[in-house]
Amino acid sequence: MVDTLVARQEPMRERAHERVLEQERLAALRGYQVLDTPPESDFDDLVELAAQLCRTPTAAISLVDEHRQWLKSRVGVGACDTTRDESFCAYAMFSDGVMQVPDARLDARFRDNPSVTGEPGIVFYAGAPLVTASGQALGALCVIDHEPRLLTPEECAGLRTLARHVMAQLELRLHALRLDARLRDADRVKDEFLSRVTHELRTPLTSINGYLELLGDREGADAEFVARIRRNSRRLTALVDDMLLAAQDRLVVRRRELDLAELARTAVRRNVGLALTRCLDLHADAPLPVPVQGDAERLGQVLERLLLNAVKFTPRGSITVRAYARERDAVLEVRDTGIGMSAEESARALAPFRRSAAAERHEVQGAGLGLCIVKAIVDAHGGTVRIESEPGRGTAIVVTLPMT
Repeated sequence: MVDTLVARQEPMRERAHERVLEQERLAALRGYQVLDTPPESDFDDLVELAAQLCRTPTAAISLVDEHRQWLKSRVGVGACDTTRDESFCAYAMFSDGVMQVPDARLDARFRDNPSVTGEPGIVFYAGAPLVTASGQALGALCVIDHEPRLLTPEECAGLRTLARHVMAQLELRLHALRLDARLRDADRVKDEFLSRVTHELRTPLTSINGYLELLGDREGADAEFVARIRRNSRRLTALVDDMLLAAQDRLVVRRRELDLAELARTAVRRNVGLALTRCLDLHADAPLPVPVQGDAERLGQVLERLLLNAVKFTPRGSITVRAYARERDAVLEVRDTGIGMSAEESARALAPFRRSAAAERHEVQGAGLGLCIVKAIVDAHGGTVRIESEPGRGTAIVVTLPMT
């Protein structure tokens, strides 16, 4: 009686073990996040090579889940999936080497298979398993022909090599996905940190400004002392505002019809005094209306920041603000005759907290957030920002917006 019970339990344990292994296999397959993804040239190239190597009209990368066989890449076959019951690769993926079916019409496993009796009319099949480093079978790289045959030993070796390259591509794809997720997580942590820190800074700054108001206007040494505190408080408040703005995931813009040319002329009038303190010639070149749908306050901030940067980095010469239409785009351009940047610095300049070597050499104040905020505002308007600059030959910041 005991022997009979043990004999019954043994197949049950085996089936339970098989179910666990299958669940582990499926988890590994899903971990690659490749099922039902669009075609990718790296995989398509390997399939083309397999068909050429084995001299077959059909080749495919097949991935097998619990119910179906899905083709990541294929040549010579139309359908991208079949049921698992009809899959040759469901057998091949568990083989030690290349599984070959010389004539499926004579093989008891496949002779009644709809893919043999009907379209696509499989006769010859060969599949090299796709296996992870931990031994999980995902599917197979297969080749198919409509005539009975066998692969040569060299063709079998080549098919296995290509199968290993398929797995290498899957691993590269997985590492890229993981890296992208880590970068997004790092950005989220950074943004949360910036937001928390800047909010914590704002509270004491508000208190300091309140005490400065209580002190009011003083005379003599006290007046200079209070004025210095007030200037530094304003600088800190502006920095906190910039950090908060840079930390926002998506800026909210309130669009209305406005004239970019008028906005440019207004910005020039407002900043001409600042330019005169550096003996710079600041003027607008915006004679014709340039209508856009935009947030006047936000786009005004763009101009203010670009003009402030231009003044900071232009020891002598001029600054020109242009607004004009170009085909279906509205263009805003701030061009100076300042110290300029290298191509490498220009490529980094739109990222947060990036300061050029020239800014450090000339001890120009700033946290490196100005152009980052400009880009965020322009992005929110569906526009682009481009930097044209050469060391010693000035800089032009070109903002392009959709024109109404």
